[in-house]
Amino acid sequence: MSRRPVPGGDAGGPLIALCVGHRCAALRRLAGTADGVDRVAEAVRHTSGAVLVTAGCLGRCDRAALAGLAHRSAGTGRPGPALWVSEVQTPERTAGLVAWVTGGGPGVAGTATDLPECLRTAVAGIGPAPRLA
Repeated sequence: MSRRPVPGGDAGGPLIALCVGHRCAALRRLAGTADGVDRVAEAVRHTSGAVLVTAGCLGRCDRAALAGLAHRSAGTGRPGPALWVSEVQTPERTAGLVAWVTGGGPGVAGTATDLPECLRTAVAGIGPAPRLA
């Protein structure tokens, strides 16, 4: 799905934040998805308006590998609330993240119904969007 450029601003698009802390990286290796972050990054590179944020430990190790998924507004590029998804180190959920990004991410409302089924069942909550510095 391509997005048309917004005159004088950002076209908006999907935002994905991935925990790449030591524990999440180890969980990816154990699950056979050590290349998962690279696969998501490749999908972001080929999706207009997509942004990937990687972060050290997010401090929610009880949720396994964690991802925040949000919609960035056209014009401002500011992200809305994030759906936080747990256990994204599994092969099925890694593939779901790639499909979510390449499909254009969430709609403006950013609801769980915008997610592939394998990610919908792993929504841990809704919270503030990842901060873009």
